[in-house]
Amino acid sequence: MHCKGFYLLQYFRINDPYRLIGLLAILLLIQLPLFIDTPELTFPELKSFIVGEKVHEGSSLYTGIVDSVGPLSGWFDGLIHLCFGRSLLARHIIAFLLIFVQAAYLGMIFSNQKAFAEGTYIPSLIYGIACCFSFDTLSLTPELLGAGALLPALNNLFKEIEFREQHSESIFGLGLHISLASLFCFSYSIYLIGSIITLAIFTRSTLRKYILLIIGFTLPHLMLICIYYLKDGLSELWQYYYAPNLGFQSVSYMQSQSMWILLALPLTFLVISLFMMNRQARLSKYQTQLAQAMFFWMIFSFIQVIFSKDFRPQNFITIFPGLAFFITHCLLILPNRRFGSMAVWVFLLGTVMMSYLTRYGVVESVQYEGLQVPQSSTHSGKRLLVLDEAWGIYKDNQLASPFLNWNLSKVVFSQPEYYDNIIKVYEGLRADPPEIIRDKNDLLKPFMDRLPELKQAYTRKGMYYVKRTANN
Repeated sequence: MHCKGFYLLQYFRINDPYRLIGLLAILLLIQLPLFIDTPELTFPELKSFIVGEKVHEGSSLYTGIVDSVGPLSGWFDGLIHLCFGRSLLARHIIAFLLIFVQAAYLGMIFSNQKAFAEGTYIPSLIYGIACCFSFDTLSLTPELLGAGALLPALNNLFKEIEFREQHSESIFGLGLHISLASLFCFSYSIYLIGSIITLAIFTRSTLRKYILLIIGFTLPHLMLICIYYLKDGLSELWQYYYAPNLGFQSVSYMQSQSMWILLALPLTFLVISLFMMNRQARLSKYQTQLAQAMFFWMIFSFIQVIFSKDFRPQNFITIFPGLAFFITHCLLILPNRRFGSMAVWVFLLGTVMMSYLTRYGVVESVQYEGLQVPQSSTHSGKRLLVLDEAWGIYKDNQLASPFLNWNLSKVVFSQPEYYDNIIKVYEGLRADPPEIIRDKNDLLKPFMDRLPELKQAYTRKGMYYVKRTANN
C-alpha cells in the first residue's frame, strides 16, 4: 500500500495535463456506487425539477414562479428539463463532469500562476477528493454551477496580485465572473467584498480599477433589471429575488453537528497544513502573497456559507479551492515523501469511507433525513398547489400555479384584505389551475368569498380543495 501511495502522489506531482485522465478514473471509481445505487432525491434537486418544468412550460422566473432561485440557475434548470426531463441520473452525471472540470481547471490556475515551487496537479486531486465528502455534492444545484464561475474570478485575482500582469481586462473579468456566480447563487456576491479587501491589501490598485471591478459586477445585474423592466416585472424581481436573498432567513437541512463530523477530516488536514506552512515553508514574496490572498478567499468562503439561504454539505464546496491550495503546499514541503504518500491515502480513504458510511446510516450521528425528500403516496401524477411547507409532495406530482416558495407565497395568502393579493391569487390559479390544492389551514376561504369564479371551480374535501368536474 505504501508503494502505491507513493506512486499516487508522484503521479500527480508531475506537471502533465494527461495526468488528469488518472484523476477522472479515480473520481469515477469513487462516485460509481452513486450512479449504480442512486441516492434519494434531495430538496434542492426537487426544486430544480419544479423550476425546470415551469420554465420549460413558458413560465417566467419571479413573475410566473414565486421563488428566489438565481436567474441563470433557473434558466439552466429549464434547459436540463428540456433535455433530460426528471432524470436524476443524468443530472448526477453532469454534476460529476462539472466537478472534474473544476478540479482540472483549478490545477491549471495554480500551475500557470506559479503558486507552488513546482508545477503539479496535486491540487486537482485534493479538490476532487474533497468534493466526495458527502453524496449530495454530486447534485446539480446553483452552488455547484456558481462555484465553476468563481474559479475564473480567482484566476483573475491572482493575475492582479502578480505585478507583471496587471491589465484592465483581469480586474473587469474578476467582477464579471463574481457577478455571474451570484446570478447562480446570490450569496456568492460576498466575494466582491472579499476581492476589494484583498486587492487593497496586496496590490496598488488605483481607484479606476476598483470602479472597473464594480462595473464588471453590476453589469449582468443591470442587464437582468433591464430585461424585467421591459417585461413589466421589476417589482416581482425585487420582491422575489433581490429582497429575499439580501435578507437573513435561511433553511437548515442538516444539523451543525452532522456537518462538522463530515468535515472533520478535511478541516484537520487544513489546520495541519496551515501549521506546517507557517513553520517550514520557504516561499518567494509572490508565493507568500498568493498564500495570504488564498487565506482571505477561504475566510470569505466560510462567511458565504453562513449567509447562504440553506445549510447543507454542498454549500462548503467553495472552501475546497483553499483547502486544495494549502494541503498541496504541505505535501510539497514535507522532507520525507513517505509521509506525504501516507497522507494522500489517509485523506482519500478517510473521506470516501466517511461519505459512504454516513450515506448508508452506519454513522448515526450524521442525519440526512431533513435533506432527503420523504416518500409520499397521497397523490401521484397530479398538478398540485401546496399551501404549507410540506412541498415534498411535488416529488410525484407537478406544481400548478406560480406559488412554489411558501415563505414568499404565504405573505400573499395570509393577507386577503389587499386587492393586489386577490389579483395575484386569481391570475395565478386561472392561468395554471391546479387539480388539487392542499390547504390545511383553509387560507383560500377568504379568497373564495371574494372570487365567485374560483369558488365555483373547487370543492372542499378535508384539507384539500379539489377541482370540480361535470360529475360533482
